[in-house]
Amino acid sequence: MAEQIAHTKNEKIEQFGRICFYAGLLLELLIVILDKSSWINPLEGQMFRVSFLLFACKLCVTKYSKKEWLAVLTAGVIAGLCYLGSDRDEAVRAVVFVASMKGIDHKKVLRVVFYVTLTGMAVLAALSLAGVLGEVWDAGAGYGIKEGSRRLCLGVGNSNALAIMIWALMTLGVYLFHEKMKPVHWMLLGVLTVGVYAATMTRTTFLIMAATLVLAFVMDKSSKIREGSVVYIGGMVAVAAGFVFSLYAAHISNWYELMPAWVVRIDRILTGRISSIYAFENGGGVLKNWKLFGDPNYVEYFDMGYVRLFFWYGIIPGACCMVLLFLLMRVCRTLKDTQGFVLVLSFALFTVVEAHAVSVYLARNYVLFLLGAYWTAMLPLDGEAIWWWQLPGAFWKHGSKAADGSFGRKATVGNCSEVQEKAATIKEAAR
Repeated sequence: MAEQIAHTKNEKIEQFGRICFYAGLLLELLIVILDKSSWINPLEGQMFRVSFLLFACKLCVTKYSKKEWLAVLTAGVIAGLCYLGSDRDEAVRAVVFVASMKGIDHKKVLRVVFYVTLTGMAVLAALSLAGVLGEVWDAGAGYGIKEGSRRLCLGVGNSNALAIMIWALMTLGVYLFHEKMKPVHWMLLGVLTVGVYAATMTRTTFLIMAATLVLAFVMDKSSKIREGSVVYIGGMVAVAAGFVFSLYAAHISNWYELMPAWVVRIDRILTGRISSIYAFENGGGVLKNWKLFGDPNYVEYFDMGYVRLFFWYGIIPGACCMVLLFLLMRVCRTLKDTQGFVLVLSFALFTVVEAHAVSVYLARNYVLFLLGAYWTAMLPLDGEAIWWWQLPGAFWKHGSKAADGSFGRKATVGNCSEVQEKAATIKEAAR
């Protein structure tokens, strides 16, 4: 009878946690949609605080192993130092959000993200077409062939933002629905990719959309490539190369007359993304200005995502993000989440030249959702799950029998059940 009462109590606690999580998620999605509109949201800061508290409530009513609690606390300390150094709270919000996803079906969550975001973009487009809010065409200043041309924006501010949102939703849609997609669906997405370029003239987004679509199709249809290692290793190498290029760009960025000619040519191909790093007081986001945990005065915006990541949040938080990115790519391969790998790779490569994923808006970075789904499988964090208020007692038992039955013991053959439990967890996650 007592066990039944405890089970019912735990179910109610878990249900409360899920309600808090989805309420916070919907609030974050609303913030993203309002940001994309031409309306200035005066309550954005307050809405961020409410969503943070909702995710924190979910975290507080979730059981984690001692190692998982230590991982959360460690990440929280690093994010807290980032907040103290840079005055940016999104690092703390991101840690709480990712940790709170334990026990949540990430595909159900991403379906909510997909449909709510798609609906929001459709509403903004309809409002712009009706002349109520926003502009249909972006006739602002452009670069190269875009200069002085009319480009479609459908109420989201500018054509580049529209193209990026379509890329993000297409990538997410393929991840969620690729198993049900027929050849005609892949063809329609190809037509969409070409149409987006024709309407917005965003070359960079067109290239990443096309590459993502081709890779997703190949991984979906070819079991040989899907089960091989070439794409996974090649993808990680490409991301590493993109990161090294970002470091060099941050180092070399300057006025055109002070950069090597070959860098100037590359910068023109990239529509000024390298030189824009420097084009602020005191050199902006150049490498020599980076600090361990950011700086409150670092508020400049530029396109290169990894440079912005290290400039805004600091070297140590940025390095931690890069390590987590590669661990996530590896675990996607381990768990045979091939389309998850494609999504992460697409975002990782795009972040080299576009900072869409590096912002205060958590709900537009879909990599965070996969990180929330897989972080417990990325590191050896096994053990019996306990509540946060049981932590002092669990650590007090150091050297004796702990809450997970293994704390303080040497690794022996008798501990093989823990390995088996971890393997079962990974297999369950793969499903």
